[in-house]
Amino acid sequence: MIFRRALLRELTTNAIYVFVVLVAILITQFLIKLIGAASAGSLPTDGLIPLVGFRLISQLPPLIVIAMFVAILLTLSRAWRDSEMAIWMSSGQSLMSWIRPVLTFALPLLVIALVLSTILSPWAERRSIEYRRILEARDELSVLAPGIFQELRKTRQVYFVEGVNLIDGKIKNVFVFADDPNGQWLTRAEQGFLYQDTSGDRYVILENGNRVKRISATSGPNEYELASFERYGVRMTGNEVADDPVEERAKDTITLIKEGTPSGLGQVFYRLSVPLAGIALALLAIPLAYVNPRLGRSVNLIIAILLLMISLNLMNIMQAQIDKKAIGLLAALAVFHSLLASVVVGVFYHRYRGAVFGSRRTISRGASA
Repeated sequence: MIFRRALLRELTTNAIYVFVVLVAILITQFLIKLIGAASAGSLPTDGLIPLVGFRLISQLPPLIVIAMFVAILLTLSRAWRDSEMAIWMSSGQSLMSWIRPVLTFALPLLVIALVLSTILSPWAERRSIEYRRILEARDELSVLAPGIFQELRKTRQVYFVEGVNLIDGKIKNVFVFADDPNGQWLTRAEQGFLYQDTSGDRYVILENGNRVKRISATSGPNEYELASFERYGVRMTGNEVADDPVEERAKDTITLIKEGTPSGLGQVFYRLSVPLAGIALALLAIPLAYVNPRLGRSVNLIIAILLLMISLNLMNIMQAQIDKKAIGLLAALAVFHSLLASVVVGVFYHRYRGAVFGSRRTISRGASA
């Protein structure tokens, strides 16, 4: 009992360390992409943190499975290096005796991964898409700062505001440039304010200013129209939140099963396979953790990483086959997890006979020589 508690404590500590490192790497990748989008002007800077949070939640299931697999591999490899495994074997325990403590550690994590994969990850994807649409539809004039040129991409307008009166909300010394298809125009006003009519359309009301407009796009370079005004309204193009169809990855699992579309069933396969594959990976880490002090541990680590990559790629291949209607959901689940189970049984059998490469008979023969 004391040994199992110590083992679970070490597995948990290693899993936390690996998980934190993976999350840090993932957040860095997301931030680099989103900062690039923000610098290009396609995403407001205040939307970075929520989008990173939603994206991180959607990627938590595979991170948990990978962290669990690496934690088991590192912990049992250390036991082999420190001869703890030799003491375990000499006390009459076999390699199969590690299955129970390893599953005791892995199963709660895989249940969490299953809940995240089937419920919270689709919710996070849906919230991320909705938040992006809200950011795209948000009135860009609301983020105007004094002394900064602000471009409204959808209306092809550029605004410059010298100052903002925080008491009455009026903007001072406003400059507006528009690249209209019927001709470019420039407006300057002493002050202005925002106005919304009963239909929901928004206007920038400019007061006491001048307006210079090119007569037409095909007119001469010096043909302009000059006008003065006491009040002039510039209509903002309505940026309504688009009600586009929800993507498959953002739909909840029950809805995808009811719809029964190939792409939807492929998403269901991925969501179920990530935590279920974790059981096979947890068991696979037990024989792969073997370390020969004379050969080092790099060989088994390379094999473990290759098997992990092969499993993930095979999962993507099966999902693609479901999308192409080449195989059904239940058949894909049976084939994929049967292959993983056969790999686990094969590696256990090979390791149970002796070292990772070669049988116990071969090793004893070499020792006697």
